[in-house]
Amino acid sequence: MNDIAFLDATAQADLVRRKEAKPIELVDAAIDRIERLNPTLNAVITPMYDEARKAASGPLPDGPFTGVPFLLKDLGAEYAGVRMAEGSSFLSDYVSEHDTELVDPREFGRDVHAFPSVAVRLTCPLCLLHL
Repeated sequence: MNDIAFLDATAQADLVRRKEAKPIELVDAAIDRIERLNPTLNAVITPMYDEARKAASGPLPDGPFTGVPFLLKDLGAEYAGVRMAEGSSFLSDYVSEHDTELVDPREFGRDVHAFPSVAVRLTCPLCLLHL
């Protein structure tokens, strides 16, 4: 399982589908990698480890990438109760009160997220110049 961090989403989904790995194992591998690399990269601004572990431990809906953890980009996709700065120091304390359509499982007729959201990724303010 040490090599999970080097597999792409398709390969990780295949492991889950074949029951060679559990979603919680993928989440824990992602969290471990974030914890090791983020002090250097500063890519993750809001860990969502508890939410990801909870989602990965419960029943997940079927889908091509069910159980594969992902990082939610801090730009336009809001997750209720989670800090979303949208790449701006002005919004650094903003906490969303709702899920946007991208992350709201009800938009897809589900009760739970198919993909455990492990963390929120930083958006560089200069990225906003291209919008």
